[in-house]
Amino acid sequence: MTSLLHGRDLVRAFDHAAPAYDLLTALDPGHLGALRRSARLADGGAGAAAAHPRSAHPEAHA
Repeated sequence: MTSLLHGRDLVRAFDHAAPAYDLLTALDPGHLGALRRSARLADGGAGAAAAHPRSAHPEAHA
């Protein structure tokens, strides 16, 4: 059974996994586009943040 992480444990787990995730996504040139399409579908097709992720979360791309 998988337990949910919260607070600092979640942050540590994310930081630990991020480099591997970044490498895997860099090796798949279509991955970012697929994420954007998924976000638009999940948003009922509106997808404003998915269409312009840098404007929605500029600090994430600093």
